[in-house]
Amino acid sequence: MDDISVQREQLLRDGFVIMPGVVPTQELEPLRSSVEAVVEAQRADDPSWDVTTQPRASIASYVDEGSMKALEFVLHENTLAASACLLDDPADQVSVTEVSVFCNPEFEPMDPDRPGQEGGTDPRNWHRDCRPDRDGPLGALIADEQANGPAYVQWNIALYEDNILYVVPGSHRRFNNQAEVSSLQNDRGTLMPLPGSICVELKPGDGVAYNSLMLHWGSRYTNQCKRRTIHLGYRTFGRIFPRQRYCTLPIDICDLFVATTPPWQGFKRLISLYRDEFAVIKEIFRDIIAGRAEGFYAGLARLHPAPEGQLTCLILLLKVAAGVRKLSQERYGRAIAEQTRQPAAYRAGQVTTALQEELASHFTLEQTELLWERFRPIDRMLRAGNSTHVPGFLGPRTDYIFEQVPVEVAIENVTATLLAQP
Repeated sequence: MDDISVQREQLLRDGFVIMPGVVPTQELEPLRSSVEAVVEAQRADDPSWDVTTQPRASIASYVDEGSMKALEFVLHENTLAASACLLDDPADQVSVTEVSVFCNPEFEPMDPDRPGQEGGTDPRNWHRDCRPDRDGPLGALIADEQANGPAYVQWNIALYEDNILYVVPGSHRRFNNQAEVSSLQNDRGTLMPLPGSICVELKPGDGVAYNSLMLHWGSRYTNQCKRRTIHLGYRTFGRIFPRQRYCTLPIDICDLFVATTPPWQGFKRLISLYRDEFAVIKEIFRDIIAGRAEGFYAGLARLHPAPEGQLTCLILLLKVAAGVRKLSQERYGRAIAEQTRQPAAYRAGQVTTALQEELASHFTLEQTELLWERFRPIDRMLRAGNSTHVPGFLGPRTDYIFEQVPVEVAIENVTATLLAQP
């Protein structure tokens, strides 16, 4: 069995795999310098940035000629091509979701608040990178991955020694077990190693690729040692619709490069994958609004071809529809505000990207309300009626169900509800 097959098998089984020498030795110092230029640009833009508990610099937002290498590393064979191999997908069907760098704070931070606060769970607690209000129940996400393999892989690539990340191997394939539940409920239990957890120790240039559904913990954000760890995410298209469905890169990122050069071509392809997918989603939503079953099923098969896991895809599309509706309401609110010279209301908890805005622009406010009327009964099925929080999840308290998919949320019920005649 070749190395990548072993690594893919470990990612599927354990939820993570350490990849030595992701940054080639001769590229380490140039990459450090490039990343440092990004950090300095972020610091200059926001002087309070590095006194936060978890400084994170957006590489795409602050890249210039002096830091271009940090952005181009997204396209490296040891990152993009390796991610495609780990996901067992063609490289031309894999794109990046984010590119940033984790840094150390400039002071010794206090302990984070307990999970489930109004502003969301501080990721310095044990957590999985999912939340039921944005992604649906964990059980649906796990079922989709078990049937079709992972659609997303996340990376931490250390430029200096890094032993901050702890993981619980195999936890991406199940709910919290009783030992974990008991530990997480103890005082400071979300700030201590869990039973069976291990520390991921990275040397300069090493990386860890991991499934972010796995329980993991950023154990020590301290000013005692320098941290510059590149954080990347990659997702696939056309096989499974993942919860990490949005691109946080600027949609005009190609303009940073000379046209037709390899980096320009690389990022143009990455962005085009999102545009093509959003075109499919747009048509699915139009078919749902009009009650066109044939078009709806054809679009669903393009977005998520395998019948197993299509329920998860529809739950995620519900979340996209909710986001499109909010953006449409905000756009309408801004228009009213401009007419009446009143400030538009701020809506918390909505993550917006330029491509999301572009998708929402294809629908009128009336159309987004009709779309939501189709999804609303399913949304109600995914709520428990009482607000709570399960340790090990991001996000605040919510009445959305955290783990088990309700029995009434079956693929037949969901599609019948979406296509029912108004």
